[in-house]
Amino acid sequence: ETIYVDDRTIDSHIKRMRRKFRVFDKDFDCIETLYGVGYRYRDV
Repeated sequence: ETIYVDDRTIDSHIKRMRRKFRVFDKDFDCIETLYGVGYRYRDV
């Protein structure tokens, strides 16, 4: 079985997670994008 992982795979997952969190909290912004580094969960 061949598994293909695109460069944008993580971005797609983060986007979906943000969308799911915003269903419950319209102001959700705890996942930060760090340009050139990745992502960080910001504790409130």
